[in-house]
Amino acid sequence: MRLKRRTFLAAASATGLLQPPCPAVAQPGPTIGGQLYRLVTGYSQWPHHRTGTPEGKATVDWIEAQLRERGAATSRWSYDYERYDWQASVTVDGQPVEALPLYYEGVGELATDAPFVRPVTLANNFDTADLEQALAEAKDSDLRLCVLLTFGKFGALPPRPGLVGINVDPDKPTSGLPTLLVSGVHLDAMASGTVGATISARRAPDRAENLIARLGSGSGAPLVITTPLTGWFACAGERGTGIAVALELAHEMAAAMPVVVIATTGHELENYGIRQQLTAGLGFAPLAVVHIGASLAAGWFPPGSAALQLSPGRLASANRPLDADTPLTTAMKAGGFQPVPHFFGEAKAWAKHLPAATPLLSFAGSFPLFHTPQDTPEAATTPALLQAAYAAVRDAAKAVLA
Repeated sequence: MRLKRRTFLAAASATGLLQPPCPAVAQPGPTIGGQLYRLVTGYSQWPHHRTGTPEGKATVDWIEAQLRERGAATSRWSYDYERYDWQASVTVDGQPVEALPLYYEGVGELATDAPFVRPVTLANNFDTADLEQALAEAKDSDLRLCVLLTFGKFGALPPRPGLVGINVDPDKPTSGLPTLLVSGVHLDAMASGTVGATISARRAPDRAENLIARLGSGSGAPLVITTPLTGWFACAGERGTGIAVALELAHEMAAAMPVVVIATTGHELENYGIRQQLTAGLGFAPLAVVHIGASLAAGWFPPGSAALQLSPGRLASANRPLDADTPLTTAMKAGGFQPVPHFFGEAKAWAKHLPAATPLLSFAGSFPLFHTPQDTPEAATTPALLQAAYAAVRDAAKAVLA
């Protein structure tokens, strides 16, 4: 399909890209930050961590081995879901470009040289308002397959083109129109060239597993530390930094109290794994819950800076007062987290199921490489950023337990 350039005029301003400096590869040292960085690189050895794939299952095995090295007794909790199996391709003038489906949006086998094509901008790399508008426009067309060029917009920075993965709940109603995502870097080529797209996709009943690990001793109620394991790409900053901190925090806190780690799959399926487990019931009452979510020690390059710094898009929330100068808010601010008065994502699911008296502490957020293939250890974090984030999370956890 030869697309006229005017199709993309509305997004012409979105082609600007703020290129960050190219960071030197961080060299982990003997400090806690170095140890955490090595865990991030270990987690990021797979190109993606999608639920139900061999890579996703290997990730769970790897985390389980890490916890057993720290003295944990482990088990699995399984749940039913529908896996999205797919093969897809997108070409521009016969040249292939990397593509990722919008999961569950459509099934079947299709091939066309006349897809619906439109750019979409995702605020903070996850807001889907523009994408949903594009799907509505595609649904109203007579075209059978949709190709969306993705741009991420982080804070006040200009939109930057890149392939952005989109979290999707398997139970959510869809347009029924098979949809492929490609990087916005192909905007001009698709505007003037011939676009081809194919997809073969189906929904398959499957089971996935959450990992449960018990550390420490004593008969009291355990501290729960929960973190998701799965994601679209290597997820070094998005997932790896939180997983590294969760492992170290569990090990440290287990010296003083019983600890249960709940490491969940289905994160990219809108937190499907933890929602299913909480609905089924934990079988015990936590002393407190520390949720370590996305982008815990992820960095960014502030305009004009050549040094990777903790992303300002990292948030912290708790069901304890955040409007006073307390040890809790001091710890949050020391780690560069922005205190917010509400829970979202996995923490919102926890808040729904926990008694109000049970302390709940949550860390999550975004950064410029969030949900993109560029989220690798050397681009996303450093030992120093990890060490600062770990100290803040540890101190905040101790503050809500006090």
